[in-house]
Amino acid sequence: MGNATSTPAQPLITRLRELADVERARREAADLAVAEAERVLQETQHLQRVAAERHAAVLATVEAAEAYVGQQTQDASDIGSRNEQTERLGADTPATPSTPGRSLKHLVVDALNVGEVTPLTLIYDRVREVRPDSTASAIRAALATLHKKETVEIVRRGAYRLLEIPEGYRTDT
Repeated sequence: MGNATSTPAQPLITRLRELADVERARREAADLAVAEAERVLQETQHLQRVAAERHAAVLATVEAAEAYVGQQTQDASDIGSRNEQTERLGADTPATPSTPGRSLKHLVVDALNVGEVTPLTLIYDRVREVRPDSTASAIRAALATLHKKETVEIVRRGAYRLLEIPEGYRTDT
């Protein structure tokens, strides 16, 4: 009797095992999909953090640039107000041309005389008389540019000679 009932149930059990295998494969595929989604989520969150850090760095740069431009604008207005004050007081005008709008290269050329050897320290002093905030490295950079244009000659270390007045150089402003 036990054999009679088990024989017709055999195909049913086989079919149920097949369904169990199919469902196990679906579960494994779903587990793999979840693992992949978690990996992609972690990768996306990392990219999001990197983007947020870059955005913060760019904002900090923008704020620094705005502060710098604001300071430059304030410095320019201070120079304008000082010039107006000088005109009102009737003070003597300096022997060198006015500096607003004059590049550091022009100031370096002003500090040199054609054909004369001028020590670097004297160039620093002459430029800083007109523009006190000029750094030594900025003055040397201007000299290097003039040297590349063959306007200034390096006589020896720390000594320069103006070979010619640069083309387009204006002494008025």
